[in-house]
Amino acid sequence: MMEIIEDKKTHFPSEIQDLCRSHEKMARQFIEGNDYRSAEQEYKDLLSEIIQAQGKKTRYHKGGLYHQIGHCLFLQGKNDDARTYFLYAFIEDCITSDTDTLPTWPAFRNLRGVYKIDYEYLHALFTRIRQDIHSTIPLTPENYLRIYSDSGNKIEPVSVRRETKVFVGGNYRNIAVLRYIEGIVMEFGLSPILASNFKVGESEIYWHAMLLLQDCGSAIFEITFDAGHLMEIERAMKMKLIDKKNILLLYQQLERDKKHYTQMLWGMEVRQVGYMSIDELTENLKSFLNEIKH
Repeated sequence: MMEIIEDKKTHFPSEIQDLCRSHEKMARQFIEGNDYRSAEQEYKDLLSEIIQAQGKKTRYHKGGLYHQIGHCLFLQGKNDDARTYFLYAFIEDCITSDTDTLPTWPAFRNLRGVYKIDYEYLHALFTRIRQDIHSTIPLTPENYLRIYSDSGNKIEPVSVRRETKVFVGGNYRNIAVLRYIEGIVMEFGLSPILASNFKVGESEIYWHAMLLLQDCGSAIFEITFDAGHLMEIERAMKMKLIDKKNILLLYQQLERDKKHYTQMLWGMEVRQVGYMSIDELTENLKSFLNEIKH
């Protein structure tokens, strides 16, 4: 017999907030030392304490915690386990959200983009949860996912390997173009890895981007606007994280055949391609992705 939520809370009380800060501080220190397993355990310990604190009829929103555990697993290369925790985070978001804004959620973007789970499957899960919210939602997403799957509902991911991961980097002021690149990568059946899809603090995005980059088989950088991605490119080249033939640098041009203005990139032995229209951008992307896929 499953427990039913009577009191839904989206914010932790002050004593749990203090607990969160303590565990999260330790987890960040472990990640800084590349000890992702210990960071994962730190978040799991915090999750256990929160589940215990919520009791039998109250539920605290734990989407961020499940997402962080998934992130730590992803950084360890445990892609299937990470997917499960992203699903838990997605379920938590569905329970808490009162509006159908799922395309903006980090968990949704990773499940859809990295794991290629069809939109219809994720939307069906969202719809079912919203229908069940007043009567049959268990206190933990683990129970809900088990019940949902046992009822014959489909959630079909693809296998994620290093060679299928394509890092998408650039200045987030140009997010519309980065999202467009992400979509083209998805069309090719590859997994776009965009750091902003992983729920981390704004000050930590660059650092986490470097961790994500090192486990990708190829990378696309939109370099029109300078930002931290310039250091990502330099590190990828110097440390030979990615074969140079699998790196593409794109930039917008006002004049045909004019080099990108950042001279530090002129000597890079990777392809640097300018474009003056979305059609040119699309053509260059598809040409590059066809090469790395075959």
